[in-house]
Amino acid sequence: MKRLKPLWDRLLFQDKGVLPTKTFIIYFSLFIIALFFLSFWRFSWLFLMFATILFLCLSIIDLYLMPGRKELTITRELTKEMERYENYLVKMTIENKSSFDCIIRIKDSFPVSFQTTFPENQSIPKLQKTMLSYEIKPLIRGKYTIDKLYTRYRSKIGLWERQLTFNQKDELKVIPNLSETKKYLASAQNYLLHEGIKIRKMKSGMGEFSKVRSYVVGDDPRKMNWRQSAKLQEMMTNEYEPEHGKNLTILIDCGRMMGVELEEGNRLEKSIEAAITLATAALDNGDHVSVIAFSKDIKTVIPSGKGLDHLNTILQGIYSLQVDPQESNYELAIRYIQSVQNKRSMIILFSDIQTFIHEDHHLFYLKELRRKHLFLMLGIKDLLLHQKIEKKPTTVKLAMEKSVAQKQYLLQKKGMRKWEKHGLPMLESPAEDLAVTAVSQYIDTLNRGLL
Repeated sequence: MKRLKPLWDRLLFQDKGVLPTKTFIIYFSLFIIALFFLSFWRFSWLFLMFATILFLCLSIIDLYLMPGRKELTITRELTKEMERYENYLVKMTIENKSSFDCIIRIKDSFPVSFQTTFPENQSIPKLQKTMLSYEIKPLIRGKYTIDKLYTRYRSKIGLWERQLTFNQKDELKVIPNLSETKKYLASAQNYLLHEGIKIRKMKSGMGEFSKVRSYVVGDDPRKMNWRQSAKLQEMMTNEYEPEHGKNLTILIDCGRMMGVELEEGNRLEKSIEAAITLATAALDNGDHVSVIAFSKDIKTVIPSGKGLDHLNTILQGIYSLQVDPQESNYELAIRYIQSVQNKRSMIILFSDIQTFIHEDHHLFYLKELRRKHLFLMLGIKDLLLHQKIEKKPTTVKLAMEKSVAQKQYLLQKKGMRKWEKHGLPMLESPAEDLAVTAVSQYIDTLNRGLL
């Protein structure tokens, strides 16, 4: 079996060596058929063997009409950091130092978590450098090492194909998709919505002074700047914004229930993307942000920092988080926050609400946490549950499913109200709106002066 392994690797577009092409197999098959019919005319076996050997020798000439192993070099250029579900170009520089043209096929050593379209049958001129490119699309976050580059090339006659493997080690990171973060930076006002209602303005005189602007209908007369109005002979008003320098702690649950698959990705993927967008909003506002990821144990801790430069620190710390098959230890996470977060802060937990509300012993620890900090839990709506609730009960089976789904939904709402009575609000949002809901709640908290 060990002796057959190099041959097997060669057939799988790996290793190095020479292989016959489809063209060779077709020509050789036609040649054998011709010899078969000629054999009925009593040609000698010696003639048949001589003709076969002559055909093979003539075909070997094709090997000398293609570049040698040392006459072809390939280098790869790729982006070292890629966003999940985004398309990227990988560029290839192929240098042909020989006096013969060739036709090349390339396969890179990307894992199956990348969607790829490799170059096929590309013509490489002699004594020239040629640029090729192809698209890749990463599907799973993490750190990857790409170290092999497999090629097959042939001459224009195309009877034989030479296979080479080039060693070039490149490391790349697949980070969460930042489309929501970019949308926020492009237009923050689109994220100041929750349940279709704009966040109300701050109370008069609250927050930090921002600027003086022209008075418009609807402004509070108590915020009029009479000195500037007199100077400019125009009605001017003061504008305030939430105070900067607040503390935000983001908790990301990586336990078993966060692995539930959605239409695109799973709950953890959407929670990480929403957490990054929320961190961007807070850092852009001048606040301090820290991130803690946990499951059975504490997985990642990113200390508090401010400024948009800190966003890269957060991104590098959580880009490779994966779902663990264990249940989450909320008690450990809560105790850890109490030990490291001394200043009053807003704590936002991304987790599965249905699992959390059935664990009553968490209430004691969260009530202790609530004395010093603000707490908010965000989860993703169970679309399957809501689809069953909205279905018309046209059959007995559908009626039973609808009844069970409604009962489960009512029990969940009852549990959420119980926690909210203790000052521990919980919100569920569709996966695509999770980032909007998180940013909206954060800004609303600042505007109301709760933090």
